[in-house]
Amino acid sequence: MPLLTWFRSISGEDPTRTSEVPAKELRHRRPGCLSAGLLILMLCTSVHADEPVHAPSGDSARVLETFDAYSNQVGEFPNTWGAQSGWRRAKEEDIYYALESEDGNIFLRAQTTGKAVNAATGANVNLRIYNRFRWRWRAFSLPVGGNEEDKKLSDSGAAVRLVFHGGIIPKMLTYVWSATLPAGTETVSPNTDKVKIIVLESGSSKLGEWVWEEVDAYGDYKRLYGGEPRLVKYVAVITDSDNTNTFVMADYDDFSFVKAPPDTLEMVPDFLETQP
Repeated sequence: MPLLTWFRSISGEDPTRTSEVPAKELRHRRPGCLSAGLLILMLCTSVHADEPVHAPSGDSARVLETFDAYSNQVGEFPNTWGAQSGWRRAKEEDIYYALESEDGNIFLRAQTTGKAVNAATGANVNLRIYNRFRWRWRAFSLPVGGNEEDKKLSDSGAAVRLVFHGGIIPKMLTYVWSATLPAGTETVSPNTDKVKIIVLESGSSKLGEWVWEEVDAYGDYKRLYGGEPRLVKYVAVITDSDNTNTFVMADYDDFSFVKAPPDTLEMVPDFLETQP
């Protein structure tokens, strides 16, 4: 797998240094004699309450990682992922990510005081096709005073990154659970303008809860960078506290890319729209 160089862009390390890192993929409609109202109701029915709301019959997903296949690696770092510290491959003793199991579900846990290591897996996904990105995360402890806009305090309780093909320092979209910045904040890394940051969750009100996220990654890229995105090369996560030197802990699970369903009304055949 090609090198991972993206962590240099937030660490202030020499961007010319490199190292090799290992890494790791219904629409259905036959309305028959259904009324338009019933068809719309069926198309809008959501999945289980603890999952993101969407229209299943118009949804097509590419599952990237659920961690369910790692039952023999619980307590270890998944062997199909890579870890990067600065511009070097992280030393084994510095990798603080490990698979955990809870009620039969396997997920990736990060916990550290004073370290910053990225974990990543290969993706190679075209956002022009799979335009939405979905995952869930759970934060337990946030970096005290962490602020993604301040170079001296730029730690995140949890962050998920889309790393794009191209360039010594590639473009990234970074979605964060921030300790201090309000949800909805859109900003730029204090280390490089190649990293755009979007705050999805903020503060401690949801600590200890699994929270589903679904973002329009294609729309975010177009708005923040302009132009068309290259392939998403990696999906990366980081829970870090090398700047604040405080305890942080978060879990990650169920990454997938989704083709957004068309507008509900557009899915209703014309002849049904005219029915009483």
